[in-house]
Amino acid sequence: MLTELDLSMTKSISEVMEKVKTKVNELPDGTWLKGHGWDESNWTEKRYPTKKDMDPVSPNHPVVLTPYYWHMVTVNSRALELAKINKQTPDPPGGKIERDLTGEASGVLKEEAMKLIDKAQPPLTETLAMKAIEKACEIVLQWGCASIHELASTSSDLNTYQKAFEKDLLKVRSYVLPATRYIENLLDGLDTLGIRTGFGNEFVKLGSVKIWFDGAMGSHTAVFSEPYADDPTTSGLYTISPEQLNLTVARAHKIGMQVAIHAIGDKAIEEALDAIEIAVKDEPRKDHRHRIEHCEVINEDQIRRMKRLGVIAAVQPNFVGEWEHPGGMYEQRLGLERLKLCNPFRNLIDEGITVTFGTDCGYCPPFPFNPLYGLWSAICHPIEAHRITLEEAVKCYTLNGAYASFEEKIKGSIEPGKLADIAILSEDLTAIDAERIKDVKADLTMVGGKIQWQA
Repeated sequence: MLTELDLSMTKSISEVMEKVKTKVNELPDGTWLKGHGWDESNWTEKRYPTKKDMDPVSPNHPVVLTPYYWHMVTVNSRALELAKINKQTPDPPGGKIERDLTGEASGVLKEEAMKLIDKAQPPLTETLAMKAIEKACEIVLQWGCASIHELASTSSDLNTYQKAFEKDLLKVRSYVLPATRYIENLLDGLDTLGIRTGFGNEFVKLGSVKIWFDGAMGSHTAVFSEPYADDPTTSGLYTISPEQLNLTVARAHKIGMQVAIHAIGDKAIEEALDAIEIAVKDEPRKDHRHRIEHCEVINEDQIRRMKRLGVIAAVQPNFVGEWEHPGGMYEQRLGLERLKLCNPFRNLIDEGITVTFGTDCGYCPPFPFNPLYGLWSAICHPIEAHRITLEEAVKCYTLNGAYASFEEKIKGSIEPGKLADIAILSEDLTAIDAERIKDVKADLTMVGGKIQWQA
């Protein structure tokens, strides 16, 4: 994202188009332009942009724009042409090509349909990738973070992190999660080599297999047991079938891999728990630490199942700060009744589930890579019954994060014998009002006893 046009602070489609117009005028004809970070729930139009919006300002450049939640892209006619997407192109399994009244592609592509555009784009160069990792590390360190759990969305990403480590450009510890875009080949290779979760060193480790199962609420593709409140025509979209999920989880579990299943809606969470239960029953392994990523709308029965199965809830409290306020995106998509089930941190912790906090989408200013913002969001949750204490929230970001990567014996708390990964904050969190926590900064970040960033 750090190599792309930043759309995170935009307030309307027209503002986005002005940014696109300005940028394409700086580029040679035919150059791909990518932008990221828009949030249509904050726009005056309250809709996705389409090729009709983009074509007038970008007739000679293929343009690809993604929202903060990644689960869809919107592209112009030139990009559709290069990707060979037309009236006859069928929806791929687990994906959707939105169409206009004539049946032509509108420019909005959801979930697995995004691959059609990915294939047409030139790959990111190693030089640019290294520059982006350098910049990303700088941002991470400025927020007092010494470790990340990072999604490897292409087959080259894990190699990129390894090369960055070798070049001494990687300044934060990285638990890299290979994803389902190439999962069958990946599992075959890992099985043959006998490599499993935890392979690597203290700076770069092979993490969980990340499995996209449902989509996102922003794109109306997270899967629920009931239709969306603001679009009753849909209840979401699986990116792979529940049957395929069962097979993939079972295979990954059998060869010793941890799985991290992307499941947001209650129906997707139910199917994810089914897959884990089947795998654990067929191949018992007590300390598997399988994860459900996001785990946003979950009921009491599912919370109890998570506890029984030993499943980790990998959740994002900054989502709460951005969208759970009255009239926010969560309320728009869910309605008031289902909103009560959204991000129930108190219930999860009280049940004894290991809850680990993260950011998910990385660096977008209104959606910040900032654990202090996340602490505030969890402590001051708009739904009072879901609030947790400061101590609990800090543990979710530190020791529980280390547990989720099987590293709680070497990091996650400040103790003799552990790695000296330490952040010094500008204020004492226990001595200030909770509302002020989101404004606290890091003064210093130490990784392995070495100061890597200082205000």
